[in-house]
Amino acid sequence: MTDPETLLEWMKEAGAYAFQREDPEESLLVDLLIGGSTIGVRVTRGDRQQFKSLTWIQIERAKSNPLLKLIDETIAGKSR
Repeated sequence: MTDPETLLEWMKEAGAYAFQREDPEESLLVDLLIGGSTIGVRVTRGDRQQFKSLTWIQIERAKSNPLLKLIDETIAGKSR
């Protein structure tokens, strides 16, 4: 199980990565949404939105930061 310090670092890293992926010229906005049982990524592109999420259990069991891949998949519009 991933320790709390690692989870916090992953969230900080994901926030910085999401900000880097935003593109004002394309009107691409990336938001991390943290809930009681999930962390989600919402991508807004103009008037369209895409959303994907992982449960806390999935994140806690991960060996490396799963949020970066989730951000990329949500931007690409891929299904899990």
